[in-house]
Amino acid sequence: MRKFFGALLLASTLGFAQQPNLHSITKIFIDKMPNNLDQYIRAEMVKQFKGKVTVVLDAKDAEAIMTGVSDEEKGTGAKITGRYLGLHDVASGSVSLLDKEGKTLLWSDEAGDRSLMFGALRRGGERKVADRLVGKLKKAMGY
Repeated sequence: MRKFFGALLLASTLGFAQQPNLHSITKIFIDKMPNNLDQYIRAEMVKQFKGKVTVVLDAKDAEAIMTGVSDEEKGTGAKITGRYLGLHDVASGSVSLLDKEGKTLLWSDEAGDRSLMFGALRRGGERKVADRLVGKLKKAMGY
């Protein structure tokens, strides 16, 4: 027990920074992503967070930075089996939320646009991926 408190005291005196709480983050910079996923995420952040989290346009003003990758299958066959039949994702994306220095991973997740019911009638592609990713972030942040 003494070793634990000694290590804790040593860590606090050496200045190890604690990871920020996701709920305390109010300003996020969204980095450029393939297939314009960043633009869809910006729109979803404004729509879903309703002012609780602000999207800033300059990384130096942010408390966290979101980066990510996106992939979209092209072609008629992919759209028929994916979008219309709901058998697989046509678009998918993976994002990570980093601290403002970009050195610590705070949160990460992935999503696709597959919809098993009414696939042809529902929106898909990057918009659906962004909607799902922001929804997962919102849940992780406790909103």
